[in-house]
Amino acid sequence: MIRSFDHTSFTVNDVERAVAFWRDVMGFAVADLSGREGDWLGAVVGVPGARCRIAHLHGHGTHLEFIQYLEPAGDDVTGPPNRPGTAHVAFVVEDIEALAQRMLAAGASEQGRITRCASGGAVGCRAVYLKDPNGIIVELVEPPPGDVRKSA
Repeated sequence: MIRSFDHTSFTVNDVERAVAFWRDVMGFAVADLSGREGDWLGAVVGVPGARCRIAHLHGHGTHLEFIQYLEPAGDDVTGPPNRPGTAHVAFVVEDIEALAQRMLAAGASEQGRITRCASGGAVGCRAVYLKDPNGIIVELVEPPPGDVRKSA
């Protein structure tokens, strides 16, 4: 039986860069940044000989984990959002343009463009997909005036 949700994790090429971006640009607090190694780690993740640097960040009602595999390093498979297994993290925001520009100035890249949503429960909102400096897709959603979703 599931008791509760704990965290979402992303594997990154550079954990220090991930921490700097998510702390300084996205407003998360760093709870831990440390190394992990040993037979137990390889057994848990299914990668024998794994040696990692792991960061845990908290903010906006969520807990994010970033893992950099120091040994063995994996291949970069970041790609478009239509690749099976690709994930993204989404935030309800105010002033989507300002946050998108701040993210881009800090090393993020464009995946899509800010567009007004036209179907489903999102009618009237504005949204965009960006990629953080490690290729993680971040969706920004700005609800229309009067929408019940509130920014934190």
